[in-house]
Formats: sequence, structure tokens, C-alpha cells
Amino acid sequence: MKNVRIHFLAFILFSNTAVLAQKSDTTYAFVRTAIYSASGAFTELNNWNAGGENSSNMSLLIRENWARKGSNWTTVHLLEGNYGVSRQAGLLTKNADKVEFTATVTGSPKTSEWNFSSQMNLRSQFSLGYAAGDTSFTPISSFGAPVYGQFSLGLGNTSYDYWQVYVSPLAGKSTAVWDEDLRNKGAFGVDSGAVWRLEAGAKITLNYTQSVTDHLSITAKSDIFYNYAASILETDVAVDVIALYKIKEAFSINAHVQFNRDLDQIDAWQRRSVLGVGLAYTIK
Repeated sequence: MKNVRIHFLAFILFSNTAVLAQKSDTTYAFVRTAIYSASGAFTELNNWNAGGENSSNMSLLIRENWARKGSNWTTVHLLEGNYGVSRQAGLLTKNADKVEFTATVTGSPKTSEWNFSSQMNLRSQFSLGYAAGDTSFTPISSFGAPVYGQFSLGLGNTSYDYWQVYVSPLAGKSTAVWDEDLRNKGAFGVDSGAVWRLEAGAKITLNYTQSVTDHLSITAKSDIFYNYAASILETDVAVDVIALYKIKEAFSINAHVQFNRDLDQIDAWQRRSVLGVGLAYTIK
């Protein structure tokens, strides 16, 4: 697990702490877009009369999207990775940790804008996680705990300029907890001692990508999953929005906002927002 984290961080750093966005000519069947970013903030105090603590934070982001449009099918692969750490008063904690892969196959528009579609999604994390304010360092999550998987059949619409829409009344969701201690505690909705939890329901996925200007680009994704055996008030919601503003050739401002609601994790809305400045490099 440690080697996996090291390799991932090395990959991000050797990517030149850059933001890459590349699109193939629309006359080709293959289109690629990508974002690599690193941003951070640092505060160091020495005999500072106003008070406060030394602090620093860093956030790393990768988003690779490959789309292939054929005469009969459109295939989209999306790889996302996000890791963030904060250090204050000598204590190092993580504030973001996600690796996710989504594959969607949709019939290409011919006589109808809505076509048969199928989607597969896998999501997990890299390192141990701890509850806010916990000084005992008792993990509440770890690598492979949890691992979320989804497979669904439905209808997709790729005819819009900036939107991709996917609706499925036949969706399955699995939650796996590979950590024995967490498994015995019944974490993430699995039964105590069980490895897997399976749910059947419906889901909606909305993807949005647009270069608003030569300097500003926005990407967003939202996933909604409803378990047929649960109340509609227990619906899982995940929203992820990234806005990138290019200041000059070498610098950019990026804003990253995430909203999550999963009652198997915590009975509350989760929110994370980051505004960072970092190096940027763009390929069009």
C-alpha cells in the first residue's frame, strides 16, 4: 500500500505540476482531454504577535477522459485521482483521497438522441483515514476499505455540445471492505464481519465539459444512486466541479468543489472546497 501511494505521488510530481488539456481534431474518432494540477498554500510564523500556527496544505489532481465516437457506439473512459494533505501545529492529516474509474458505452445518435447505454464504475482510496479531531489515530477507512463498484444498464444521450446524460433504472452497487478491523465494525453499511454489501436501484449521471473562454474551462460530474430497498431520503449523491482559469502561460487558478451524501458514511452532507494557485501548461 505504501508503495502504491509513493508511485502515485511520484507520478503527479513528475508530471511537472502541470495542467494538461489536449483535444484531438474533431474529424478523428478519438478525443482526449486531461487535467493534471498541483496547488498549495503555506504559512510560516515566527514571534508573530497576532498569534496563529504554522500551516500548509497541498492538493494534487488528475483527470483523464478518453472518448471514442464510432458509427454505432460512443465509448467514454474517465480516470480521476485526487489527494490532499494539510499540516498545522505539527500535525499532518489528509483532506482528500480518491481514485475512480468510469467506463460508459452509448449507442451513437442516429434516428434518436437517446440510445441504449451501459456504465461501469470503480472507486476507492489510497491511504488511511481518521475522523476529524481524533488523536488516537484509529482508522475509519483505508486502502481497499471501502471499494465501491457499480454496473448499470439504461439510456444515454451524447448529442449535446457540453453535456453527457446517462439514466439507468437497472443499477447494481457493491460495497467491499477489505480491512478486517473495519469489517468487524460493520463500516460503510456492510454487516459486521461481512466483506460485501450489494444494492439494487436506479442511477443518473451528468457530465459537463466546456471551455468558456480561452482562459476559463469548467468540468463537472454528478452521480445519483437510489436503492430500491431504502427510502428515497437515503439516496446517494456525489457532485464534483473543477474550474480552471489560466492567468499566464505558466500559472493558473483552480477551484475544486465536492459535495457528497452517503448515509453509510456519515449522516450529513459532506463538502470540500479548494481554491489554489499553481503552475499550468496547456496543450490544445
